[in-house]
Amino acid sequence: MITGRCHCESVRYRLNGSPLFTHACHCLDCQRQTGSAFWMATIVLRGDLEMTHGSLVPRPRSARSTEQRCASCDTTLYVESTHFPVSVILRSGTLDDPRVATPQAHIWVKRKLPWLTLPADVPQFDEGYDPSTTWPAESLARLRAAERGR
Repeated sequence: MITGRCHCESVRYRLNGSPLFTHACHCLDCQRQTGSAFWMATIVLRGDLEMTHGSLVPRPRSARSTEQRCASCDTTLYVESTHFPVSVILRSGTLDDPRVATPQAHIWVKRKLPWLTLPADVPQFDEGYDPSTTWPAESLARLRAAERGR
């Protein structure tokens, strides 16, 4: 079972299905927001994410996306977007076992910090990627099924 929580442990969740895809974003916005070299994003089906404890507070991130944060400690647990109504972007660092969210791609590597060496066997993209050619077939099938069931 895949579980996660916020920093203060007021909010807990579980995934009732495996993640669709995990990527590390090296863009400047993600570096600024995390205060780190990159941001890990784990994409999951909205229907697979079950909040088991605590309260979330929405915070608009842009005209099309909203962060869902812990009401107590303000940890962002996931981001939802009107462009992707059946999935959410889970903050990988909130997972109890972050090993389930190993990057399957690195994006915006043209902004990657020069001291960071990326593994040669993981796809790298100067900017974004096309999920239809990058994600595993099983993840694409699950996403399409969720979209049809919407």
